[in-house]
Amino acid sequence: MHPAVHSRDTVVVRSIAHAASTTVTPTMTKPSLALLLALSLTGACATTTTARARTATPAQRPLVRGEEFRVVSSPSTGAGDAYDAAMLFERATRAVREQRCEEAVGLYERLVREFPDNPRVPTSHYNRGLCLQRMERLPDAVEAMRTAAHAPREPDLTRDAWFRVAVIGERAQQPAWVIEASDALLARADLPMSERIEALARRAVALLAQNDRDGAERAAEQAIAIAPTTESVATIGDDTYAAQARVALAEVFRTRANDVVYRVEDPAGEEAITRRVQLVTHAHVLFNDAIRVGNPHWAAAAGYRIGEMYRDLYRAIVEAPTPADWGAPAREIYRRRTGDRLRPLLQGALRSWEATLTMARRNAISDNEWVRRATSALDDLRALILGGGNTAPAQHSAPNAPVGAPAPTASQPAT
Repeated sequence: MHPAVHSRDTVVVRSIAHAASTTVTPTMTKPSLALLLALSLTGACATTTTARARTATPAQRPLVRGEEFRVVSSPSTGAGDAYDAAMLFERATRAVREQRCEEAVGLYERLVREFPDNPRVPTSHYNRGLCLQRMERLPDAVEAMRTAAHAPREPDLTRDAWFRVAVIGERAQQPAWVIEASDALLARADLPMSERIEALARRAVALLAQNDRDGAERAAEQAIAIAPTTESVATIGDDTYAAQARVALAEVFRTRANDVVYRVEDPAGEEAITRRVQLVTHAHVLFNDAIRVGNPHWAAAAGYRIGEMYRDLYRAIVEAPTPADWGAPAREIYRRRTGDRLRPLLQGALRSWEATLTMARRNAISDNEWVRRATSALDDLRALILGGGNTAPAQHSAPNAPVGAPAPTASQPAT
């Protein structure tokens, strides 16, 4: 997969000049302090390669009173410390940079606890959430992001926090978190077109994971309607979620097809086959639409799913339940003859997976999750076709498993 990384980890740090009790004017943080920190959150990325980070300029505030400065000491040891909110924030940021996330979390929590009215508090909640995500404390990370998302007068931080809730929800396989975040995001009138597509695509996948296919279909269609053609997708400057929405819509019909069961003795068996073929054909068209968007990751996902559909259709008919009074010879004759007639389905799956691997090599995404699945399935299928067998190989993934969203590879709290 390798489009641009969709990481909403860059947060604006509000800087207020330090003074004991005098009125001062806020100043902007020096550029040398505005470093982006990279935290590896997910290991190998399945979808992207370059980071897209949000940066912004701190808004000017009215004249404010100087920050509270504290001095503490230990009577027993004589050790002491002096700090204000800015110093705690800088210490926490330094700890993050040095991969000391547990220490950073403690410092952010101390800042929030001791300086609850400081303007750095919402940012601290967000950066604390990033650290908790890094530590795989995903429920705690979501709670921190929810708190950051409710920051007043911080619309950019609120947006980024809700997107981060969606990302964590996907990682934790908690679709309810993704739906909660997408609801909050889609309620915003100021959400840019590209991010509205992203929120709808993520929502579609989450609804599909909850087996709400009708809801997933609606969300995916809404995302596609925003940029319905490849030309309109090109104008938004990012094809990742436009492609994912199309894959999610195709997944709705693929999973519906898998629910259609053919039984040899069923009088309505021919109707079942016709219905399943119709659903597979429609899903194939939708997967092709996703491929045409041009995003390599989702093109690989679509290519794999096309091959999988035809393999599964072959299995659904050739390996269909037979009448109880059929003996072993009768079942063998049925499977051999039906398998010979339906061999073009396996050849279609073969061509789809070979095309997927060719595309992957051209786009240097050989380590993609869908490429790995296609490689494994292709090896088994070649052996079956060359061997003349009539039983398709076992599946390498759950037939109704929804396609997940691309996971970002890095978290970058603001400094």
